[in-house]
Amino acid sequence: MKPATIRKLPKAGWLNGAARILLSLQKKPAPSRFLEYQTKTMLRLPFDGEWYVFWGGRSVRQNRHAVVPNQRFAYDFLILKDGQSFHGTGESNDDYYCFGQPIYAPGAGLVVAAAGEFQDNLPGVMDAKQPLGNYVLLDHGNGEFSFIAHLRQGSVRVQAGNRVEAGTLLGACGNSGHSSEPHLHFHLQNTSVLSRGEGLPAFFCNYVVRGKTVARGEPIARQTVRHAAGP
Repeated sequence: MKPATIRKLPKAGWLNGAARILLSLQKKPAPSRFLEYQTKTMLRLPFDGEWYVFWGGRSVRQNRHAVVPNQRFAYDFLILKDGQSFHGTGESNDDYYCFGQPIYAPGAGLVVAAAGEFQDNLPGVMDAKQPLGNYVLLDHGNGEFSFIAHLRQGSVRVQAGNRVEAGTLLGACGNSGHSSEPHLHFHLQNTSVLSRGEGLPAFFCNYVVRGKTVARGEPIARQTVRHAAGP
C-alpha cells in the first residue's frame, strides 16, 4: 500500500534499497486466474493533471504490489516535478506535490464504505494498524470493486449508500494508513473484503501518455499519465 520513498532518492533513482531487496527475494507475481480479464466498468483515471505511475504493471519489477493476490494489478500514483515528489525538505506533507489534490471516482458505482477520520502520517512514518487509512470503497457492479486509499484526513466527501458517477469528487490525496509519503493507492478486486479478494486488471479509458491518447489501456510504472477529457 506504499511506494518506496522517493524523497530520499537521487533524481535518477526509482527503487530504494528495501525495494531492491524485496524484488530479489520475491521475483514472481501472485498467480491469478484473471490475467485475460477485461474490465467491465468504464474507468477513468481518478485524478486530473499529470501524475506519475510509481507502481503499476504486471511484473514485480514494475509493481511491487503484484506479489499480493488482491493487489495483483494495483497502482500507486504521485506527482513528480524535476524527478522529485516534493519541494523543500520533504519533511512535511505539504511539501509533496500530490498532497491535497482532488481525487475522483474512477467509475460509476455505489459507495460500500468510506473513512475519513484517520490522521495523516508524517513522511517516513506508516500506520500498519489501518492499512487503507482514509479510503473509499466502490461497488461498480459485475463483481468489480474499487479501493481508493490513503486519502487526506477530513477530505472524504461521500459515505456508504451514496451513488456516484465517474468523476464525482471523493476526497483529496493524503498520507494516511500504511503509506510512507503522500500518494494515491488504487486497485480493483472481485469482492468488497480487502483481504479476501482477488485482484482484477484495471483498464482505464481515455488517458494521455507521452502526448498520445490511449483509448483503453493499463498504465505502467514510470509513465506520466493524465485524464484526457470528459467526466
